[in-house]
Amino acid sequence: MSKARIEGSPNFIKDERNIAVLNTNKAVIAKHEQKMAELRRNKQVDDDINNLKSEVSDIKDMLSQILKAVSGEK
Repeated sequence: MSKARIEGSPNFIKDERNIAVLNTNKAVIAKHEQKMAELRRNKQVDDDINNLKSEVSDIKDMLSQILKAVSGEK
């Protein structure tokens, strides 16, 4: 991979093969990776909460049906 420094930007290099600009600052990259991991965890928590809400709603519906059946309603 052919790389070139970007003048005036010491933390960036340019991949001349595909014209991508790459960040070489390891601290910034690590911070970004931590933030992305936190966002993935938050999304998983949100998904889990929504799943639990759905399951609780299903349980409430089933309990309502059971109560109606026990009381003789249709």
